[in-house]
Amino acid sequence: MADLKVEPGTSEDAACDCCGSQSRTVSGFVYRGDDAAAAYSVHWTLGGVDSHGAHFDLILGRWGDGTTAADRRAVALEFRRTDNGPAFMVIDAPGRPASRSHLVGRALTRAEVVGTPTATAAFGIVDAVWLQDERIREIVGGDA
Repeated sequence: MADLKVEPGTSEDAACDCCGSQSRTVSGFVYRGDDAAAAYSVHWTLGGVDSHGAHFDLILGRWGDGTTAADRRAVALEFRRTDNGPAFMVIDAPGRPASRSHLVGRALTRAEVVGTPTATAAFGIVDAVWLQDERIREIVGGDA
């Protein structure tokens, strides 16, 4: 994880689809050295992380010259605060916003990710975002 560097990108606030409250989506890229390792977006309801959790959508795979969307796949994780502390769970990526991106060739289901090297990569990416993207402090437990 120490070799991963987060480059924050956009941030957008909008009304939440499920409750009408304000939600926020932040996005960016994660690099390993000079090479892109993933694109990410994080979505949560402002002031509602305890009740709604948050979603981390990742686009993993090969990037750069000579690559296409077919070289990348969408992986989704859901964040919840539990009695035992923060918890992430891989969820089905089909239907998540990243699955509709022109950058993605295929969205993976939970069953296709759990217990695979893709899961290891996804959790490493999420760890880097968790530690380096200051915009998600509300989710991590600090002030927004």
